[in-house]
Amino acid sequence: MKYMRRFLPLILLTCLAFSATAGEKTTRILDKDDDLTLYPMNHTGKYAASIAPSYPVRVECKATYARNGKSAAEIAEILTGISTIKGTQYYSQSKKEVTTLFTDACTVDHPRHANRIDDHHLGSPLPMGIDIYGMLEDSRFKDNVYQFSYLFDENHITLKITNMDTLKYGIIKAIDIHCFLFILDIALTDDEIQVYNAGFCKPAVLPSFMEKRVNNAITNRMDALFGWFEKGITER
Repeated sequence: MKYMRRFLPLILLTCLAFSATAGEKTTRILDKDDDLTLYPMNHTGKYAASIAPSYPVRVECKATYARNGKSAAEIAEILTGISTIKGTQYYSQSKKEVTTLFTDACTVDHPRHANRIDDHHLGSPLPMGIDIYGMLEDSRFKDNVYQFSYLFDENHITLKITNMDTLKYGIIKAIDIHCFLFILDIALTDDEIQVYNAGFCKPAVLPSFMEKRVNNAITNRMDALFGWFEKGITER
């Protein structure tokens, strides 16, 4: 279980960070032969399970939060607030401390033009789905555009985030376009917000000395994106 040993400090930190706000939080770093076990086998879960074998770096987690009267429209407002990703923190493996990961974030009008625009405000009723592009500047991969794809149903929201740019670790290509995938599945009950996440990545061919660094960077980003959503849920 080499990935589990490698990321154990991160997993422990994540569990501690969420324990005060989530009624239940479980995180799994999957080895190459492991299956997804936390996701329910709904449409999103079946899709995640079908693509998982194609990605060597895989993380899944689930958490439960008190709903506190939040509507699907209010949660959608959190998820479409791309600018609020700015300032999201993570645990730096190299610095051995919690530091800012996403130093800037904004909604943009197009993956190529990438002109900064205001965040979307969907209101109510929600559309069946929408695609939004966001520019995220982070401490390692710098400025990159991601596609945020949303599906809305009664008491159910799905968000899929994928990279539209090649992510580079310095001058070295780390992740090709469309090879970083973050899937968030949210189910609302009368009292709870049940959240499931799967993060997948297929790194580019790397020098052996770079593999651990890039795998750490990938996992940190998956964890930070989940943390961004958790913060929005618990602070509003």
